[in-house]
Amino acid sequence: MKTKGTKENNKILYSFGIVFSLLILVTIMIESFIPNRGWLRALNANWADFRINSPEYLSWFSPRELKTPFSFLFGKYINKPGDPRIVIAAIDDHTLNNLGYPFQRKYYGMMIERLNKLGAKVIVMDVFTIDPDKTNPASDRSYINAAAKAGNVVSIIGLDHRNAKFQLPIKGLSEVSKYIAIPNMDKSLSADNQVRSVYLFDPDFAYGNVKGLKIKCPENECGGIKIAGMAPAAYAVYKNMSLSEVWAKYGEKLYALNFRYPQTRVEHPGWSKDASIHPSIHLDISFLDIIEGKLSKEEREAIKGAMIFVGSTAIGAYDHYPSPFMQNLPGVEVHANALDNMLNDDFLKSINPWLLALLVLFGIWLPICLRKKSITIITTAVVAVLGAMVVLDYYLLYKLYDFSFAYIVVAMFFPFVFVTVHKALMEGREKKWIKNTFGQYLSPKVVEIITKDPSKLTLGGEKRDMTAFFLDIAGFTTMSEKLTPEQLTAMLNKYLSGLTDVILKHDGVVDKFIGDCIMAFWNAPLDQKDHRKLACLAAVGCTQELARLNRELTEFPVKPSFRIGLNSGPMVVGNMGSSTRFSYTVLGDSVNLASRLEGANKFFHSKIMASEYTYDEAKDALEARSLGQIRVVGKAIPVKVYELLARKGELEDKMARLTAAYNDGYEQFYKGAYEKAQKAFKAALAIEPKDGPSAFYLELSDKYAAAAPKDWDGTFNLTSK
Repeated sequence: MKTKGTKENNKILYSFGIVFSLLILVTIMIESFIPNRGWLRALNANWADFRINSPEYLSWFSPRELKTPFSFLFGKYINKPGDPRIVIAAIDDHTLNNLGYPFQRKYYGMMIERLNKLGAKVIVMDVFTIDPDKTNPASDRSYINAAAKAGNVVSIIGLDHRNAKFQLPIKGLSEVSKYIAIPNMDKSLSADNQVRSVYLFDPDFAYGNVKGLKIKCPENECGGIKIAGMAPAAYAVYKNMSLSEVWAKYGEKLYALNFRYPQTRVEHPGWSKDASIHPSIHLDISFLDIIEGKLSKEEREAIKGAMIFVGSTAIGAYDHYPSPFMQNLPGVEVHANALDNMLNDDFLKSINPWLLALLVLFGIWLPICLRKKSITIITTAVVAVLGAMVVLDYYLLYKLYDFSFAYIVVAMFFPFVFVTVHKALMEGREKKWIKNTFGQYLSPKVVEIITKDPSKLTLGGEKRDMTAFFLDIAGFTTMSEKLTPEQLTAMLNKYLSGLTDVILKHDGVVDKFIGDCIMAFWNAPLDQKDHRKLACLAAVGCTQELARLNRELTEFPVKPSFRIGLNSGPMVVGNMGSSTRFSYTVLGDSVNLASRLEGANKFFHSKIMASEYTYDEAKDALEARSLGQIRVVGKAIPVKVYELLARKGELEDKMARLTAAYNDGYEQFYKGAYEKAQKAFKAALAIEPKDGPSAFYLELSDKYAAAAPKDWDGTFNLTSK
């Protein structure tokens, strides 16, 4: 028998399901009338980008380096390389460095002649030649004559869709070109400024709309059709079809691109010996290499019978669009990709809209129908269905269908959240009890972990790679003699609070306070890939915080300093203690070494000492100096230690000069040039007389200059903790 509360809950869930179903279906319907726009379509586009890049992501786990990571595993079924019949004559940096920008158009003529001698089937000029060259008209004539002689050149005109204005090429070029096309992609840009679909023929303007345009294409072929893009124009020449036949086949529909993946290619293989490489989708050959004839055998063979797109790839001189595979894809490659899809008949197709609607409704109502099950069962069902949809999505992509997977995810996600929130409220009571009971013993992050999974509240531990941090306020005994108990307690609380805030700011877990000492650690209970860097930055931050506290807390007559020890390595972390009282803490040899390094600061008179096991992976973020190699009490293996000074690039000028002098002395000292070391360390102390490590090594240099040690391996053996 259903209770009143159950019926009310069902009513709420059913109402939500109906309203949400209408919202999603109406959104899909609206987006179907607005090409390349809409939040659902944008989400799906992001997923589509991830989907075709996923083979490359998985290739990171491959034991060997792959030449084509995009075809790794299942990638060979969903991704393809560029068609070898398409070649880019690239106006690259090498070309512009030698010919200037813009260069004379006679070079276009020279290139056309070279390409035709090499057997190019069609040449598509993705370059604007609008204004005549008044200083050298012969240069324009050379270009026009070469295009006329070739008979296979496609030229372009400019089109401003917003103002319905056209920009015609230089006089005489359109008449001798095989076809005139437009390079525009503004009508097919998505909301994120990426080209994912293309119009092969302009949806708004026909050739008859272009006033003053004289074309070679006869009236019965081009008169009644929309203006072609570069891809269909090239396709028509290559297939020996009329442009009207291509128009009849493709029309003015919006076609979803099936992107080709980039490949790594050697630059200038015909003459360069430096083996510089770059990524490109289709084979690109330097424009200048073509006109100078500096081509490799492979490049000559590639040009024969090929469709050549002439366009800019030079930095700052080309229109670029982000693509799923490349952040900056030259616009000419987009046109080449469209032609590639035409040649291979593999544009992506949309699935039946009724099937999509049915799947969306299924996704919405699945969590609602499972409302009586546990959260685990609901989650498992949702994840299983989404997993199946992912597999289906990849399979349909293999079959050249764009599945709209993100629509299903959105349809299922919000009802799933709505249903699980209600159940979560019931479980909140247990979480509240855990927080109230254990919040005073464990750090907030640990409490958050066990509230999500109470089973973790057990004794024992796990072994992890972690960083341990020990901070000890120096001169505590002296302070206790100068301050009353009340003052000492107040001062410690303020200093420890400020330093603790710095540790927490850098995502550290404060393990415990041991008198005037703070023990903290990183990389537990949460994974922190950069835990070494975080701990080091926290230590440097404590230096700045101590300076602030000493400056602002004027009510205390003493100004304390501190020592910090840092070490990383394998540690055991977990709830340690008895069955009635325990704490989340760390233990192990690596923890002990961190504690020893804190005390070892007294040996060098340093402030922040980090072992090589911590410093080596964090050094790119820090300014530091080497202190030497030490062997601490209870350890047989020596360890290199460093003093951390500041964040990278934030070292004050005085300290930078001191560090430079110290490093010079340090280098000379370990070369055995003790007299030179003495001079360098004296120079450092002249900058800052209180610098402990410089004073330490100066004293040692004086001693060794008088009597150099025999059989010393450069390791300092510490005799106290």
